[in-house]
Parts: sequence; structure tokens; C-alpha cells
Amino acid sequence: MRLLLIQPREAGNNVTCVPSKPAPSRPRLKSTARDIQERLAKCEALLQEHVAVDDSSQTRSGQGGTTTSSNDIAPASSETIGESARTHADGDLWVTLNDEICKMKNLMEQDQPEVDFSEENASDDFTGYKSLRFTNCPTLDPITAFKLWQIYLERVNPLLKIIHAPTVQPLIVSTTADIESTPLDQQALVYSIFGLAVLALRSDEITNMLGAEKQRDDFLQEFLTAVSVSLAQFGSPGRYNMVVLQAQIHTSIILMGQCNKHAAWVLSGTLVRIAMSMGYHRDGTHLSLSPFETEMRRRIWWQIVFFDIKLGIDSGLTHSSVPEHFDTKSPLNLNDADLFPDATDPLVHKEGPTEMAFVIVITRVSAYLLDKKARQAMEANIFGHGGDRGSIDASLLNHNRLLVQQLDADLVDIERRFIPSAASKVHAAALGIRPHLIRRLHDMMHPMQESPDWGTDVLSPRDSLFKLILSSCENASNSYDSMDRWGFAWYIRLHFNFDILASLATFLFHSPANSLANRGWAVLESLYAKHSLLDTHRPNAAVTPSQFILKAFGERERVLAEMGEIVDVPELIATLRQMNQLHTLTPPTSTKANPWTAVEWISGDFMHDDGTQRSEGFMPQADAGKGFSE
Repeated sequence: MRLLLIQPREAGNNVTCVPSKPAPSRPRLKSTARDIQERLAKCEALLQEHVAVDDSSQTRSGQGGTTTSSNDIAPASSETIGESARTHADGDLWVTLNDEICKMKNLMEQDQPEVDFSEENASDDFTGYKSLRFTNCPTLDPITAFKLWQIYLERVNPLLKIIHAPTVQPLIVSTTADIESTPLDQQALVYSIFGLAVLALRSDEITNMLGAEKQRDDFLQEFLTAVSVSLAQFGSPGRYNMVVLQAQIHTSIILMGQCNKHAAWVLSGTLVRIAMSMGYHRDGTHLSLSPFETEMRRRIWWQIVFFDIKLGIDSGLTHSSVPEHFDTKSPLNLNDADLFPDATDPLVHKEGPTEMAFVIVITRVSAYLLDKKARQAMEANIFGHGGDRGSIDASLLNHNRLLVQQLDADLVDIERRFIPSAASKVHAAALGIRPHLIRRLHDMMHPMQESPDWGTDVLSPRDSLFKLILSSCENASNSYDSMDRWGFAWYIRLHFNFDILASLATFLFHSPANSLANRGWAVLESLYAKHSLLDTHRPNAAVTPSQFILKAFGERERVLAEMGEIVDVPELIATLRQMNQLHTLTPPTSTKANPWTAVEWISGDFMHDDGTQRSEGFMPQADAGKGFSE
């Protein structure tokens, strides 16, 4: 700015006016249009490079014979339709199971019109969160908080490994003193950690540690609501980070533990999208990230992949949200103590046992489950045909056989290098995965005509499926015993599928008196005892299977009586009949609570006020992927 010296005007008309000098010309600003064009040209060049790389990778995949178009195979599909809900399945296995369950419901509704099996009435209300105006955050005294943190470290963390315990522990210490001053995303993580710890507690431990005033579900409700509110308040533009992903993975697992697999599946799909927007589907080495952040992103990504695939299978859906092409490497065999946020040297596998044993095995299993052809071959073998395509494709079966052989060999190598012995509880749990898994995969690989029971108990695809469901339940019962001994029973309960239980009861109704039926009734009693399904506070998801079981046993009594055999009533049936007389097996009345309040922040408004997107794309931003656990 020019400062002009103004002199007082003299009186008279002889004053000479001197014009001021013109201001120096300013430098011409760069044209905004030209700047935009240059930026656009750079983006187009980068896009062309990306397309070229993607085309070449698809060409290589096609040459290897591993790429399958989604339109190549049109799987069967079914919809179980209720008054206000629709359950869709597009895999042959769950199409058949859903049809069997639907027929059983129709049969029971004819005999017992007062029983309502509609999805709305029978749905779990564990996730009926309160309004986001929730202000009373759960409060725990420091001693209880540290006990829950220790439970998480001993029972949960070894099976997930999505946090870096040495950097999270100071946060636990600080939040026990004043959680209100803790950043909102970190509040959400702490609440989710405490929620998972509660999920991992035994019933007697909940009473001793948290008191008898509330049940497990009450505490989980409070923690999930706190997570929801914290993340909703934190969800300002572009605020997705590693801490948010960690908290939401915990939330999805808690929903699974509450038998709300469909809510967990929807949330897991959202997590895949958020992780991809942050570039988690690309290995950190390609994004110039630090070794620490690269390794943590690998752990988080592969847990998201595993749970999305697992929940999709449980929900009867063959398509996963996980992209077909990603290059995120498997996590390394390293303890948390080997990871330092400021480290710059590349990380390598550590030979011998570490904390990562279980996760490394699960990661390899996840890689196998990603193959759609393998799952299709399994279903074809189970049903003894190729679905609508006639005979089973030999190349499909051979493809799966080679995958299983490679999986077995890789797991053996992992055990040799990283789990030479049961050095700890988590190593014992990791060593128990391969024998059960490979045995079940081999059973499903063999066509039903090659089954030892063919011609006796297995005479049709229905019988073959009955045997598979029975074996699955027996495996769940055996796995529970082992995992309970090591302190990880919660993990088996987490993956327990009540639809499988309902399916088993359906098959027992149609096959009431053969050797498979005897095995089925034995495993039912075992599962009900181990999963506390006869307790007063049991998941509502157990209502339908319980009704089916009573119907199936009534048919078994009738058939055995006609054969002149004496029928002993198991304790399971006696208890269920008593509960039925007390009307505790009737599905609860419908509630209008919105079960999605807790995740509305994630599926609702993704836009700024000016209409721009909140997500910043998959390239790392200033705050993307950075939190206290880094």
C-alpha cells in the first residue's frame, strides 16, 4: 500500500497540483483455468498408468487360469420372505438349507398357528441402540478397567492382533482417570476393547467382576452405544483412520457374538470399503509408508478380509465385498515388542514362536476361502451334482483338490517355522486348526457316492447334506472343548451358527431313527450344554432351533414307538418342554427400535455441506491411518 504525504493546502489559487506516480504493476497471477488443466493432465496420465497396470495384472491372472468373471456362473438363489424382512441366499448350500428351514416353519405353523416365526418378531434386539443424544458414558473404576484390559490381552488380542498393545496400554491408563478428555476416536477404541473383554468373560466372571445387577447383554449394549456415539461425534469430514477401523472391527465382532450375523456382515462390508478408501488393499511398501504402519495395516486388512468372507458364508452369500485383486501382504511373524513406531529398517519374519501364530494360520485359511471356485466345488460335491450345470466339472474339482493340498502344505510349513510346539495357549490353539480343517475339507471333497455311509445312511443329496451338517456340529462341539481349555471358548461361540442348529433339527425330523440321527441327538445335547442355550438369558436366535428340536423329537418318539422301542426323554427335551409350557420359547413381540443407530454414522451422510465427499481417496492423507496405535 502506498502512503501519500498530504501537505496542508495553502490559501489562494496559485497552488500547483502534482499527480502521484502510478503504482508498480503486480505480478500476473497464474490462470486458474490453466492450473486446472495441468492438474487434470497429470491425473489423466496417472490414470492411464493405473489402467495399464491393472490390464496387465488381469492378463497374467487370466493366463494362470484363476480369474473368473462374475457372469460366468449364475448360482442358484432363494429368498426366505417374512412379513417385513427378506433373507436372500445365492449359494447352493444355503439355498437348500433355507428351503428346508422354510418348509419346517410352514409345517409347524400349520400345527401350531400361535407360533410366529416372522423375521421381525424373532430378530435379536441386542443392537437396539438408544438415540445419539446418549450422554451417560459407561463408567468403570480403575481396577475393573485394568481387569478388562487384562482379559482382552489374554483372550482376545492373541486371536486378532489388530492393535499394538504397547502403545494402547498408556491410553487405557489415561482413560481410566478421565475418558472425557480423550480424543473421540480413541474413546471409541477403548469402549470397544472393554466390550470385547466382556464378550470373552464367562458368566460367573461377569457377576464377580461387574456385579449381578446387569447381564452380559446390558454391558455390551452400553459399550456399543458408547462406541456409536463417540464415532458419530468424531465423524467429521475425512476423519477415517486406523483407530476408527480398529474400533469398528471390534464392534462387528461383538455383533457376531450377539448372534446378529447379518448386522455384522453389513458392517464388515462397510469396513472393506472404508479400508479400501484408505488404501489398505495396497501393501504399505507401495505407498512409502513406515514399516510399523505397513505391518499394522496388514494385520487389520486381513482380519477384515477373514470376517467378511466368514460372515458372507454364514449368511449364504457367495459374493464378498473384498476386491478380487489386492496386493496387501500377509502379516509377519513378529511380536508387538518387535515393532517400533519410529523404526525405519524393513521388517522380516522372526523364526520361532511369536504372538502372531494363530493370526498367521487364519490369514492363510482366509487366502484359501477367497477362491470362489473352491467353494463351488465343495457345494457340488456335497449335493452330488453340478447344480444346474449337470455333472460336476472335473477341472473345478481338480482345482480345489490342488488348493487344499497347497493349503495343507503351507500350514505344515507355518507350523514347522513358527509353531514348533505348544509354547503357550495361543500356540496350542493354532496347532489345532489344521487337523480339523483339512479333515473336513477332505470329507467335502469326496463325492457322496464315495462316502463310507453310501447305500446305508446316505442315499441322496439330502442325506449327504445331513451328514455334512452333523459333522460340522460335532466339530464345533469338539473345538469348544479344546478352546475352552485354553481360555478361548468365546471365539468358538462367536462363530456358532444357529441356522446350522435349525438345519440339523430339520434333518432329524425327516430322519428320526438311523445312526446319523443318534449322533445328531447326542451332539445337540452337547451343544446346548456348552453354549448355555438353556439359560434364562439366552440369545433370541435360539428360539427357532428350540422349536424345531421339540418338533423333531416328537416325530422321533412316534417312529420309535411304532417300532416297539422305549424312548428315553433326554434332559434337553425335558427342559425345552418346560420352557415351552412357560411360554419362554415364544418369539418376542416385535419392537420398533432401529438396530442400525450405532452404524448410521458410517452409512449415512458422506458429504460436506458444499457437496464434496468426505472420503479423501485411497492415497494416504495427513491423518489417514494415523492414530495412537501407530
